[in-house]
Amino acid sequence: MKKETTNEGLFSAADKFVNAFFKGLEKNTANQIIKKAEKAKLPPEALKLMKAIETDREELKKILKDF
Repeated sequence: MKKETTNEGLFSAADKFVNAFFKGLEKNTANQIIKKAEKAKLPPEALKLMKAIETDREELKKILKDF
């Protein structure tokens, strides 16, 4: 019996790579903004809130991923 070849595995791998790439860009952008805010000497309360928002956003994405 001849095995049919499909490109599903290739497309799946490419999709995972693209998603990981953009997720990395998104995270790095948030980290860069927080670092710039630290350099600009924003009040500690503002920095703490920015970090908390980033953490909460990541947690929300994890929760909604399984939904």
